[in-house]
Amino acid sequence: MECGCCEPMRGGSASRRESTAQPLPGEEIPVELDPEAVRPLYTGRDPVHDFEHVLRVMHLAERIARMEGADRAVVRAAALLHDVRREENDHAAASAAFARRWLAERGAPPEFIEAVAHAIEAHRFREPRAARTLEARVLFDADKLDALGIIGLARLFAYSGVHRHPLWMPVGEGEIDADSAAHEFYRKIRFLPGRMQTETGRRWAEVRLARMQKAIEWLEAEIRGEDFEDGGT
Repeated sequence: MECGCCEPMRGGSASRRESTAQPLPGEEIPVELDPEAVRPLYTGRDPVHDFEHVLRVMHLAERIARMEGADRAVVRAAALLHDVRREENDHAAASAAFARRWLAERGAPPEFIEAVAHAIEAHRFREPRAARTLEARVLFDADKLDALGIIGLARLFAYSGVHRHPLWMPVGEGEIDADSAAHEFYRKIRFLPGRMQTETGRRWAEVRLARMQKAIEWLEAEIRGEDFEDGGT
């Protein structure tokens, strides 16, 4: 799995969206982490946790890191590698173990490797490990922000498709454990702002949740055929 991933990919399809990540001014990056060097590690992933998700998390994490004063080199590396072993049962621990090996092979100093690995280990939503560093809290928030807003709604639908769950269904009393995009929203997603670990993350999560809730209100009205005030005439 690790073979052939040491060098950044060159060329490629003109239709593929290239990363816009730039070097971090004023900061020494112990290891060159061109996102294109990481892209092959995510080949064949489903659209919920593909490389586009990784890029979105990276951009959010770097913005939050600037706002909160976190080490952006650590945050970038952690974001790029946080889901590299998504298929494993405890993907956070497995991805952190992979990151330790991958970064060590590229000459990263031990303290940098451990900071990245800890952030990855602590980013999981279910059964989370305590985030002991600001960088870990930044990655946690950036990853959860990608589950909110319109992109979060799109990922909910993609998740339903991947797992062959109903696209949407009413959520009634005592039905919260059923499987559909609606149930995932009502049992998990709507509570994310309260789980955020930085002030910036909490503020942005509230904005995205409000946007997402408004879209869901329209969606549920359309499902009931009640989205036309005049009856559609």
